Amino acid sequence: MKFEMDLPADIAFGRGVRRRLGGLLPAGPVLFVCGRHAARRIEEETAELARERKVFIAPAFSGEPTLGEVDELLTFSREKKISSVVGWGGGSAMDGAKAVAALLHETGSVADHFYGRRTAEQKKVFLAEVPTTAGTGAEVTANAVLTDPATGVKQSLRTPGMAADAALADPELVEECPASVMAASGFDALTQSIEGFISRKATALTRALARSAARNVFFHLEAACARDPAAVDAVTLGSLNAGIALSKSGLGAVHGIGHPAGSLLKVPHGVCCAVLLVEVLKFNCGTVREDLDELASALGEKDACGLIDRIACLRERLGLPENFRKYGLEEKHFDFIIANCRSGSMKSNPRDMSDGEVAALLEKLS
Repeated sequence: MKFEMDLPADIAFGRGVRRRLGGLLPAGPVLFVCGRHAARRIEEETAELARERKVFIAPAFSGEPTLGEVDELLTFSREKKISSVVGWGGGSAMDGAKAVAALLHETGSVADHFYGRRTAEQKKVFLAEVPTTAGTGAEVTANAVLTDPATGVKQSLRTPGMAADAALADPELVEECPASVMAASGFDALTQSIEGFISRKATALTRALARSAARNVFFHLEAACARDPAAVDAVTLGSLNAGIALSKSGLGAVHGIGHPAGSLLKVPHGVCCAVLLVEVLKFNCGTVREDLDELASALGEKDACGLIDRIACLRERLGLPENFRKYGLEEKHFDFIIANCRSGSMKSNPRDMSDGEVAALLEKLS
C-alpha cells in the first residue's frame, strides 16, 4: 500500500492557537482575506502585528469567491507588494486566500488558470488559514472552489503547492458561529467524512481519519449548534480531520452534484450537502454496503439503513431541508447540473451515475 499527503507544514488545533499567527508570518505586508463579520476581530487581535508591518484587511465574498473578486484582490495585492496572505473565515474566505497566494506572482487572469489555459508554478507567498466555521476543511486542502458568474460554473482551482503553510483551527472562533451556519457547515463536514470513507480512492489512513471525523460530527453537531464548548471542540476537530482525509481520498456524488446545483440555485454549500446526502447514500448503498455497515457500527447504528435513517433525523432536528423545492429546482435545470457535475468528486463516487440516474435523483429532490 502506498499513499502521500500534501498538507500544511504547521497544523495546530485548540483554543487560542490563532494567537500563534504573528510568530509564523514572515516580514512584509500581510493581506487578511476574511469573512464579512471577522474584520473587527482581526483588527483587534492584530494590533500588535500591525505595529511591525503593514496589515490590509479585505472583507470579501458573500458566497463562493468569483473569478472577478479574486482578480480584484490580486491587483490590490500586487500594488501593495503583499508577502503573506491569511484566510480568516469560512470556506469562501480560505479558498479566496488560497487563490490569491497561489496566483500572486503568476501571469494571466484567474479565468486562465480556472479553465486550464495556464498552469501556475509553485506558490510563492506564505499562506496561513484560520477557519471560523467547522465544515469545509479548507484550511488543510490544496484546492480553492471558485465560481464563474458568466457561465455558472463552480469548480476547484488546483495548482502545485496550494496547501497552506500554516493551518490554525481554533474552536473559540467557531463557537461564535450562528446556529444555522454551524448546522449547515457541520453537515458539510459529515458529508466529507462519509464520502471520504467510501470513496474509490480511500486508503487505510484516510478511512481512519474519516471515521474519526464522522464520529466527532455525528455525535456532537446538535450540541455544537447550542454552543456547548466541548461539542464545538469535537466538531471543529472533526472538520479538520475530514479535510485531511478528503485531501487524498476525494469525495463523491454529493459534492459532484452539489457544486453545480448550489451555483445555479444559490444554495449554501452545506445545505446542498444536507439535501443530497441521504439520497446519494441510498444510491451507493448496494455497492458499498459492507463499508457503510462498518461506518454505521462506529456511529452506534446496526447497519447502513439505520445510519441513513439517523442522518435524515439529524437533518430534520437541525432544521435543514430535505429537498430543493424552496430553492426552485425544476426539470429545466437538470441539463446544466448534469453537464457540470462530472468532476473529480463524481469519479471518486463508489458507484457510477449515468446522466439518467442523476436526473432521477434530482427529480426526487424537486
